[in-house]
Parts: sequence; C-alpha cells; structure tokens
Amino acid sequence: MTFKKLGLSEQIQKALSEKGYEQATPIQEEAIDILLRGRDLLAIAKTGTGKTAAFVLPMLQEIQHNLAQKSELTKLIIAPTRELARQLEQSVIEYGKYIDVKAGCVYGGSNISPQIKMLQSKPNIVVATTGRLIDLIKNGNINLTKVNTLVLDEADTMLDMGFIKDIELIMSNLPNLKQTVLSSATLGPNVKKLSNEILVNPKVIEVKTNDRVNEKVEQVSYPVSHKQKLEMLSYLIGSQNMRQVLVFCKTKKQTDAIVKNLNLDGLKAEAVHGDKTPGFRKKVITKFKEGDIRVLVATDVAARGLDIQDLFYVINYDLPFLVTDYLHRIGRTARAGKDGVAVTLVDEYDMANLKEIERYIQIKIPRLELKGFEVDKKIHSMAKKNIVHTKEDEKIKKGKVSGAFGKSKAKKAEKKQPKLRGKRIIGQKRDKK
Repeated sequence: MTFKKLGLSEQIQKALSEKGYEQATPIQEEAIDILLRGRDLLAIAKTGTGKTAAFVLPMLQEIQHNLAQKSELTKLIIAPTRELARQLEQSVIEYGKYIDVKAGCVYGGSNISPQIKMLQSKPNIVVATTGRLIDLIKNGNINLTKVNTLVLDEADTMLDMGFIKDIELIMSNLPNLKQTVLSSATLGPNVKKLSNEILVNPKVIEVKTNDRVNEKVEQVSYPVSHKQKLEMLSYLIGSQNMRQVLVFCKTKKQTDAIVKNLNLDGLKAEAVHGDKTPGFRKKVITKFKEGDIRVLVATDVAARGLDIQDLFYVINYDLPFLVTDYLHRIGRTARAGKDGVAVTLVDEYDMANLKEIERYIQIKIPRLELKGFEVDKKIHSMAKKNIVHTKEDEKIKKGKVSGAFGKSKAKKAEKKQPKLRGKRIIGQKRDKK
C-alpha cells in the first residue's frame, strides 16, 4: 500500500519519497491507520520492519493538522538508550522536513544546559531517555501538561533494563495523555503485563513471520581458536574487501583492543561504547556512515541505536549473553528491504551460546572455514554437541551401571561432571585448588 492511500499529507509523502520509501511495510499499513484514529497500540515486529515510521508519521500528521499546537510540546517518545533517542530525533526531523514541526532530544551523559535551552523554544516532539527526563521534571525544566501522545520505543529493552518505576513516574506527570503506544521487537511476559497496565482498549499488531530473523540477513559463522580471533577478524575484512563493517563485542576493553589491532593492520577503525562522550560517538558514527571510517567497533549499547541504511556487514567478534541481543545486533543490516550479511567468529568460549541462538531462531548457522585458520578436533566436536560424553557417561545415562550401589555410583559420577563457569571451555576439567 502507498503512503498516499494511508491518508498522509503531501509534505510527509514528499519527505518519504526522498528517502526512497514508496510502499508501506506491513506494520506501517496497520499502525498508521490505527494511530490516526487515536487508539492505543501495542506493536510487535522484529527490528528493521519500519516501526519507527509507523508511530512517527501519525504524530507529524496530527501536528500539521492542529495549527494551534505548533508552539506546544504534545508528543513524547521514550527510548532506552541515548543512541536510539538521537536516531529517533533524526527520523522525526527527516520525515517532517517539509512541515512546520520542531523536535528535540534529551539524554544523560551530556551537558544539560543546551537541552534546557532547546526546551525553552517549545518543541512539538521530544525524544528522551528516562533518567534525563526525570531530572528535567524534578527541576521544573520541562512542561508535560499538554502531552497527549506517549510512545515507549523498544519497550522490551526498557523493561529488561529495569526502567518500570521510571516509566510510572513519567506517566504520573502526563495529566492530559490520550494515546499511548508500546513498540517492541518481542512480546514477552513483562511487555504483556505493562500493556495491560497502561494501555486502554489497545489494538494489538504482531507482525509474525516463519523466521525470527530477517530473511534478508545471510548468517554464517567461522570456528576459530581464541588466540587467532583478532588475526582472523583483520584477515576476513581485508581478504573479502569489506568496505563498511560494524563489529560487535561484549566489553569496552575489547573494543579498544580490537580497534588498536585493526589500525595496526591498516584498517581504519574507531570504537563507540559507554565511556566515549556523546559528541565523540556522534562524530564517529557520522564518519562511519560517510565512509571515512572502514570499521566501527561497538558494544551492545549501540545495537539498538544505529540506523545505517546501506550497512551490509555485521560481525560478531563474540556472542552476547542474551539471544535477543544477537537479534538486535544482526538487525543493524538488511534494513528497509535490502540484503545483508551477519558473520560470527566462534571460539571455544562462544560455542554454547551459538547452540542456544540456533535453537531459538530455529536455524542451523553454516560453519565456514578460512585457509590458515583451521581449528582442532576439540572445537569441531564442540560445534556438534554441548558436552563431550565418555563411554562411562553413556552407561550411566542408560542405567547400565552394575552392582547393588549402581544408583549411588551414578549420582557420584554425575557430581563429578564439570559445570559451566563463565568463560571456561566446555568439557574442560577444573583446576585443582
């Protein structure tokens, strides 16, 4: 369906056309009509399906039609991270470039004075993170009395990060709220509970697909020993002539080490993580989008906040602890109907996580090999099963332990089995203390 048929104004259609958007996605088709009617909405769709436009466009349409509200803050969008908040603000600006709308963004980790000054100019739409918004409320620097529409974007993430009390406090300061939207990539029990508590007679849209992963994303993995991982990363990017690559890893320390190694190998790279200032991160991401930086290395703080339309390569240097974080990582590629590749480097410590991810997405991720980075039999066996069983283990499992005390022997043997402890290699014996 075209955006014209959805009833959007010519100005909004023109802005969408310039971004290459001609046909609405399934989530947009349903959500835009519902929100223009003023109903509450629970929207569930995987990342990269166009949820942002689905709730931003109706906001812009209403502001355009209500001229008297042009100098009032009437729309509030809450995001879990400052990266996502800035991305949402940019989307509002781009979609509303041909209408008289003001948008602003408030988030922590940066000077509050410019944000207070921005609020004094009376924006129509404010995108905020919870902590900074609460600070502004407590200090009387923001007026929320005219807000009639609230959007909680990435609601599942906000709940995972423990923001429920912040959300309740913010909502208690919205006396004229008429419409609430929950946008989420997943529909877990916490999201269901929150929707029951804050939504009034909502319309529920869940865009279901046979796969939990965007079918446009090609997923591959490379088994590699931990000692060769940095070397493989550089070789992979260089040998396959990857021009714009987003690399994810778990820790801030890792990002800096990876960047140092890539630059030594002649691959221009920069890191973004929580210790970098917002200004630095914004500058680096802009350079990455423009092609001045070949490799951007990030922690999961950026997984839900980066929107690079033509990004083709995402590499998981290691795997995250949560399966949902893996989905959000690889969701940075293959956006807006385009193709993408998600590569995972799998060492001894990642194999168990990979098996868990495969069970969740119900896809066997192909294992590829690079010449010069062949792995030993131990890693290959771990790729097939989580724990290597001995013949004695199989006897115990089948109940073939002989003797009157067979059951006791089985219990003792069971206790001796190594348990997973953090990053210990699966099946490896624990060091004696």
